[in-house]
Amino acid sequence: MKKTKGVRKGDDPVIIKAMVWRQSALTLFLFVCAFFFALIDYVGPVVSWVCTIFFGLFFMLSFLDQLLQWSRLRIDEHGYDLRTWLKRQKYHHEEIESFSSRAYLNRRLIILQLKRHAVEKLKLHDPEIPFPCSFGRPVDDVLVLLQKSLDKTPRKIK
Repeated sequence: MKKTKGVRKGDDPVIIKAMVWRQSALTLFLFVCAFFFALIDYVGPVVSWVCTIFFGLFFMLSFLDQLLQWSRLRIDEHGYDLRTWLKRQKYHHEEIESFSSRAYLNRRLIILQLKRHAVEKLKLHDPEIPFPCSFGRPVDDVLVLLQKSLDKTPRKIK
């Protein structure tokens, strides 16, 4: 018998957010870098200003992301919605064949395997898409959650 259960209509959505301690460390690092370049003058005033503005801007983005929780993976009855600073990926349950993982640069990476009709609809060349959504959590834990939440109930293709 084929497994069809996953996140279904009426279920609470599953949301995977960034680890608080890890994002706080990044925010603190960016703040220290901005503060450091604001105080030094041996690299020149132009380089100091450019680096201070650059690190200050990324500090503010990271801090706001931490407060507003912009970056996250939401799993609900419609599918998977991965939102990061610069990119948003949405996939419906009926477009996904499975999830797997692969070693890439000595680290585990989650791979999303699309069905043939989804590859044609999205005009992609490869049905495998890297899905970097662990947000500092162990890849195996996120992979188990993704596989468990995949709803394989037959649906009409949109």
